[in-house]
Amino acid sequence: MMTTDSTVRAEFIAGLRALARFLADNPKVPVPSHGETISVHASGTDQEQCAAVDRVADLIGAPASGGTHYQTTRDFGPITYCAVAVSEQVMNEYTAALSYRGAVTTA
Repeated sequence: MMTTDSTVRAEFIAGLRALARFLADNPKVPVPSHGETISVHASGTDQEQCAAVDRVADLIGAPASGGTHYQTTRDFGPITYCAVAVSEQVMNEYTAALSYRGAVTTA
């Protein structure tokens, strides 16, 4: 879920800064070799989710595009910021697939 609540934003940004300081101060602690993605997920109807992603796209200066998910991304070096909308159909298919979890086993 995404929010612009000032308290949540301040806590998130403070956490990112604390992580960056910790990693800078502890060079033996490993980091991902290929970067990382921070994803925020839109909520609401399919139309509301796509509109939210479009608003984020305007704010970050990046295009939005579709596929399995409708999303916009912006890279900050090896870190990617991604806003994503997952359609009701895709979520229903995912939920249906999960319903089989544990039902099929190998002998």
